[in-house]
Amino acid sequence: MLISKDQFLKFKSKITLESVLKMGIMLIVIFILFVASFALFRPISIEKYQHVSQLSLQATYPHTQSFAQHLQAQPQILMHEYLRLMRAYAYEAKHVKEYPAMAIEDE
Repeated sequence: MLISKDQFLKFKSKITLESVLKMGIMLIVIFILFVASFALFRPISIEKYQHVSQLSLQATYPHTQSFAQHLQAQPQILMHEYLRLMRAYAYEAKHVKEYPAMAIEDE
């Protein structure tokens, strides 16, 4: 199945600079998505694991604490799970109201 010269010239005439640039941009975007997905599915570092351990021991934010304890039960924590924990921690820190301590006489 040899490609004849006429078929090659017809194919070459359909290719424009614009289509080549579009294909280049698409390849760059696909490469970025591939690298990002690879980075999200690798295990976390020791420092981040220690941070998860600290969050599992704190009692200020109970939902974050239970999520961190759940992550610690797993054999390895992936980066996207760690980022979900950090997002939950930030959300809970922003939305939880902390009231001042009451005196015993006020009860």
